[in-house]
Amino acid sequence: MSDQKHHVIILPYYCQDEIDRYLKIARHLGGMARPKCSFSFLLAASPLADLSSELFHAFSAIAPTHQFKCPTQIFGYPEGPTAMYWDAMDYIADNFAEYRGFSLWLESDMCPVQEDWLDRLSDEWFDGNEPVLMGCFVPEVFKHRIFRKPKKILDPHINGGACYSLDFAHCVPHELRDAGVFDMVVYQAATRIGEVRATDLISFATMDSVRRDIVANQKVLLHGFMQPKNQFIDECVRPLSAREKSTAGLVPVQAKMASIKRRVRTMFVRRGHKAMLENMLLAKERLDSTRRAA
Repeated sequence: MSDQKHHVIILPYYCQDEIDRYLKIARHLGGMARPKCSFSFLLAASPLADLSSELFHAFSAIAPTHQFKCPTQIFGYPEGPTAMYWDAMDYIADNFAEYRGFSLWLESDMCPVQEDWLDRLSDEWFDGNEPVLMGCFVPEVFKHRIFRKPKKILDPHINGGACYSLDFAHCVPHELRDAGVFDMVVYQAATRIGEVRATDLISFATMDSVRRDIVANQKVLLHGFMQPKNQFIDECVRPLSAREKSTAGLVPVQAKMASIKRRVRTMFVRRGHKAMLENMLLAKERLDSTRRAA
């Protein structure tokens, strides 16, 4: 195996709204210290989108940048994003085979929030045996109902906005591509071919928690899953005020109060995506609390 270490950050996009969010992220990254590790960007355009010169110039100013248009003509949600994911994984495996490292699937509602974000991810990736997949682990999620058995609504998986080995496309069975939404099917396959690693550095965040997460400095990459995307990115890139920095000691108490409110909400929000999100975040909280106590 090569000793050359390199990471590729993939930015998939299909519309101007996504381009605009990535441009905000580019400006945000441009104001940070340059990571010590070797890295580059891959701009992956939907088959329906034109290659964006704006994105290319913005990210080229930060690090070497490659761009391509995903060739697979599959559209709609979630089939379209899944096809783009596999196209990007193929591109990475074919063009970065000489390196060790990961490709990071960075969706437009994800944002780095710490100066040393990529170096911390890199250090964790290379700490011990290199995994084939590293990201935000979601345990089994159940919806608890009064006088009825809990109903499982999500299987264990690692959220799709994660780090994948550079040869991931060549390691997993090809038929996996037709098995369903990529972020729900790659976890089980990855566990059969190599190490899968949960990391706290990549995490879900909400509009309520994002500023606390930045202050706490324990998470380096936040995903605003099911949050208003533009507002979430705005909150991620807004500089910390002196007042926010001074309240760092209160973050654990604030997080505890937010958890109590979430548990109360799940008693009343029982259906739909909102219920799934709230129960998923509670399951993550319980898992993290158990791990910290161990």
